[in-house]
Amino acid sequence: MFKALILIDQEAVNYSVDLIEAARRLAGEDELEVFGLGINLPNKELKGFDSLICVDDPTIQTRDSRVVTDILEQVQNNWHFDSVIILATDFGRMVAPRLAMRLRAGLVADITAIEVDEKGRKLIRPAFSGNILASILCDSTPIMASVHPNVFHAKELSKIPERIDFPVTELKASSIEVLAVEEQAKNQDIREAKVLVSAGAGYSAEVKQLTELAHQLNGAVAVSKPLVEQNRAPREIQVGQSGKTVSPQLYLALGIYGSMQHVEGLKNVTDIISVNTDKGAPMNYLANISVIGDAAEFAERLTARLNQ
Repeated sequence: MFKALILIDQEAVNYSVDLIEAARRLAGEDELEVFGLGINLPNKELKGFDSLICVDDPTIQTRDSRVVTDILEQVQNNWHFDSVIILATDFGRMVAPRLAMRLRAGLVADITAIEVDEKGRKLIRPAFSGNILASILCDSTPIMASVHPNVFHAKELSKIPERIDFPVTELKASSIEVLAVEEQAKNQDIREAKVLVSAGAGYSAEVKQLTELAHQLNGAVAVSKPLVEQNRAPREIQVGQSGKTVSPQLYLALGIYGSMQHVEGLKNVTDIISVNTDKGAPMNYLANISVIGDAAEFAERLTARLNQ
């Protein structure tokens, strides 16, 4: 029996549930039992887990990484899971290394794939700025991993979990005081878009000029890492290993070379159209349709055609 624990992030519940697929792949041919951990979870009707561990205490500061780490440590010491999987959000990136230190376990961050063979369980992640993929053999427990949202997609989530109420003990009070809460403007998340118009270093025009094209295609605008580094676009719309992982039906790559760092951010994309002046760009070989030409001119002409 392979037992896995998944921390449910209240701000990304659906992506947390998707980590069930990561647990399935990590278990390999072993029988799997998946536990979800919800701390003051509003929705306790989540499906797909075998068991849902609920920690309910209104005094718990759920955004204090130290408090959440204390709870995870108590849960792990009680059940002794073979694996602990945490979503690689900003908050998850604070919790995962703290917990790894507490448990004296290794942590493989930002994994993109899982392999199980005769040598054992291997977690795969980009290394050296995304230029290579590192395959890390995990031969000790618990196996700890953090996973970008949207990398794995769980299916057949019909199982109703057994609810387990877990009383935490000797929990240290949080030293974080919430002074105010401000609602941010909710822009479209590129991970939810069915169509992405994505610009790379080879796109010479202003990124905002792609807004009309994206609107015509009922999609959203995205960019590659170089444009973020050049301060031409915000990181919130970056695709890639250091950005977001996306799964659109159509990915229009405008002037994107197609480095491994960028391609790792594309999962289960149905169709890719690549526009690039470089015939040898890797993205051209991944695309269903490749257009050799200037990306900015292509976008301008396509926008004009759609407006007719």
